[in-house]
Formats: sequence, structure tokens, C-alpha cells
Amino acid sequence: MEFDEILQQFRALGGIADNLVVRNGARGRGLFAADPARPVQLHVPTHLLVSPRWLALDESQNITIAPTHRSSLRPEVATFFEQYQRVFGWGQGGLQAISQHQHQLQALPPRLQNYLRMLGGADELLQAPTPTYCLQKYCANRQIRIQSASWLMPIAEMINHDVNGLPYVLDHGVRVSGVVHDEVLTCYHRHLDAFHLFINYHFVAPADTVLSCEVTVQVPGAGTFHIARMDQLVDAAGEARTPQLTQKGPITQVSFVEIANRKKPSQPRQTFTRLLATRQVPASVANALFDGLEEHNRQVLTGLIHACQSTPGAMASSLEQIAAHQLAVMARASQIPQ
Repeated sequence: MEFDEILQQFRALGGIADNLVVRNGARGRGLFAADPARPVQLHVPTHLLVSPRWLALDESQNITIAPTHRSSLRPEVATFFEQYQRVFGWGQGGLQAISQHQHQLQALPPRLQNYLRMLGGADELLQAPTPTYCLQKYCANRQIRIQSASWLMPIAEMINHDVNGLPYVLDHGVRVSGVVHDEVLTCYHRHLDAFHLFINYHFVAPADTVLSCEVTVQVPGAGTFHIARMDQLVDAAGEARTPQLTQKGPITQVSFVEIANRKKPSQPRQTFTRLLATRQVPASVANALFDGLEEHNRQVLTGLIHACQSTPGAMASSLEQIAAHQLAVMARASQIPQ
């Protein structure tokens, strides 16, 4: 089946797809403007969105809508989604790609695995690449959050990521539109750093933010703080996202700490200082701790690069590139007066 045939079915079911073709580019397969002089238009209406909870694998390991959930979709929509996944999605190497990634990740030497644990990859290192897990990961790589639920968006999921890409517009479904000169790109998550982009989506790309590695620090006058990398846990969203603080016995759990931001260099330090002020930590102490976190993360990222350079293989090369991206953002932020 050709992409034009899939688009015809998509349009017949109420979707909008104008000025789009599928090609292979620098980021792999993606969507491109057929005519760069005209805007692209893509709208996946609400009735074409599919919940990951509705999916199952059949005996041939193809994605299907589980019998108990088929009533959630019109029959023709369920048929279209299953066919789309066989021809352009999961059926085109989805299971194999995720399984191979997991095997490569778990084959890394212990020293590199330890670095990955500090940088948010602990769960990935524990997961056996079973078809069920690979399906869960496949869906997590492609779903979009709308209010309190996650949804898969056929056709739109083929758009690759760029930190400066077009926005997703949630308008009776999902819209992406604009004038592009070549490939259509969207920004998946602006708050994810380069390691989380790799762990979540399995690609290497620079990011505007750097989150601290997982570390435990002693805060004078306030006790022990454990900094995690759970950046989905926020007390306040917006441009300056405030991490959650939770108490577990004598240890204060900090969901994440941003240590560098390419577009707003002073923001991470200010957010950290305000956060510790809620625990009566003076600004001078908070600033000294922030300096220590910056230096510790530089050492971790530099150590990771050295470990990667002595490890052959594509996975180590990818991790080296990501660490270099993070160090570059930190270097730029440190050159701007706070």
C-alpha cells in the first residue's frame, strides 16, 4: 500500500492532510512538504485518536484493537488504524527496532550502565524486550497527552522532533500546520533534556535544557536532599517549572533540578534558590549548592564521554553525542552573567 492510499482513507474518515509526502531524511522516515511554497496542514480529529489501552497483539504480533475495546471506535476507524500500523507503523520494524535498542542498551559495560542510571535510564536497563514491553514502549514513543489521557495519532506520529519545530495544537484532536522548507518537524517536549529524549524516544537530539543527574546532597541546616530526574512531577508548570518536594523519612525528595537552560540562562538558579527558600535555606547556601551541582554534573558528563570513547558501538557513540550536547548547553549558560 502506498502512502497516498493511506492518506485517502485518512481523509475519507474526516482527517485533513494537505501538501504532505513521506520520505527518508536526516532523521529517518518522516513527513515533508510536497510544495515548500505552500503551508502543510494536518488534522487528526478526535474520533481518529486511539487510546494505547485499547491495543493488543495478535498471534502474528500485529497491533490490533482488543475485542473488549472495539466498540470504542467506529469499525472503519479500527480497520484503518490496524492497517496503518501494519503498513507504516509497528509492522514496519517497530518490534524489532525497540527490541534491538533494549539489547544494545543492556549489553553496555557496567561502567556505562552506571552512568545511565544516574541520568534517568535505570528502568530501561531492567526491562526485558518482550513483545508486550516493546508495544508499551512503542506507544509511549508516539502518544500525546490531552487533558488526563494519552492518545495515539495516526499520520501525525510520523512527524520527527526538533526543539524549534512547529507546535502541536490541541483543537478537536491534534493539528500541525505551517510553512516548512523541507521536513515537517514538531517539538515533542520542551522540558525534556537530551538524555530524556534518548531514553523516551531512542533518538539523539540537542535540547534547550539540562537536568541534574540523580544525586544525594547534604543541605546545611535542612538535612539530606535526594535529586531525581522525574521532571513530570511539578508543583507549578509554565516557563519556570517548580519541582515537587516530598518527605520520605529524613530525606527530602526533589523530583528534578534544572541546572542549565539555553534560552533562559538565569532561570535554573533562580528556581533552585526559590525552591530551597521554602525550606528556610538562605540564598547564599542555595547558590553554593547550585555551583556544586553544576560542577558535579560536568564531571559526570565528562566521565561518561571518556567511558564512551573506550567503548565500541553505536550505542556508546550516541551517549557520547548526548553528553556533548548537554555540556555545550551548560557552557553557554555559564558564559552569560546571572
